[in-house]
Amino acid sequence: MSYFSHSPGRTSLRPRWFSVTTLFLLGCILVFSSCSETDNTHNKPFAYRTSSVSTLLQEQSKLQMETLQQWVALMQQYHGDTTSYQKDVLSDQKALHAAQTDSAYQQVLDKLNQQVKNIELPALKNEASTLEKQLAQESTAWGQKHTYHDSYNDTTYPLAYEYGSNGVDGFVQDDLSNARTVSDYQQAVEDADMYLTNFHAYEANASDKTSWKQAHATDLQLLKHYNALNQKVVVISLGEETMRVYQNGHLVKAFQVTTGQPAKPSLPGDWSVEEKQSPTVFRSDEPKSSPYWYPDTPINYAMLYHSGGYFLHDSWWRDNYGFGTQFPHADSSGDSFSYTGSHGCINIQESNAAWLYSFVDVNTPVIIY
Repeated sequence: MSYFSHSPGRTSLRPRWFSVTTLFLLGCILVFSSCSETDNTHNKPFAYRTSSVSTLLQEQSKLQMETLQQWVALMQQYHGDTTSYQKDVLSDQKALHAAQTDSAYQQVLDKLNQQVKNIELPALKNEASTLEKQLAQESTAWGQKHTYHDSYNDTTYPLAYEYGSNGVDGFVQDDLSNARTVSDYQQAVEDADMYLTNFHAYEANASDKTSWKQAHATDLQLLKHYNALNQKVVVISLGEETMRVYQNGHLVKAFQVTTGQPAKPSLPGDWSVEEKQSPTVFRSDEPKSSPYWYPDTPINYAMLYHSGGYFLHDSWWRDNYGFGTQFPHADSSGDSFSYTGSHGCINIQESNAAWLYSFVDVNTPVIIY
């Protein structure tokens, strides 16, 4: 149950592995450290013509050349057109080899700076678009082969719908539609890469016959991937409708849950507990005529895992949890609001929610896959 509309909000931007700023600082370090060392110009890729040429300019030019080459390699990795950029690289290499004065090096450096600036946005846009297409294609293909036939309403549903256009793939599409800056596209890349990581874990876990009550290999792999082995972590397996709670890599507790229905899926990803509320009241943002409307609902234990009203919370109106409850079904409670999955929240039996509320802290990781 969610009392806000779904929002494409995200976690804070993670730094990429090669930012221009990082590489420039590294270059400065190299310059300062070289002041006290013997000249080894015969080992460097660019021949320095005279000792009077600024070492700083030489190092900056070399570093920016490497940066440009890395951006070109990134573009190539995701099948982008690098023809013009490769020509730039060859031209700049010749100019660097020919440079004999500070003025010549400065001209090359200015040109490299502009070329790096020119390639950043198209390279990231290309990477993000390619990853989004990969996510869409892989999740759709998997869902076509792996389905759930619901005898309650005689309807067949694709599995892994949380990763499709109505789920997080739609979020990446929104990212791309709204992206204007390098940072925007970096965020889209970060998101798409995270969703693909968790989707591949979903795929792998689907063939794991380990009981839902026991630790799963995919859980531990994700904990390692997200550097969460040495802390409390909440893991939700969408394919099992199960929550497993870990501390320092060891399983503490496991119980079944109900996640978002196909029209309102829960969000796979690497999130965290943003706030805790006990008690609170959820209020629908849908009109009463909407099939997703619900009356004001008191909640005993609520833990926000994503902006937009996505919570881990107790659902006292339900009796049944576990796989299948995210689809239409006859809940033994008889409550009309229990017959299908949530609106994106993770529904938990009340005593389990009470335990979880006391166990987690604000910023405790929540990994959903």
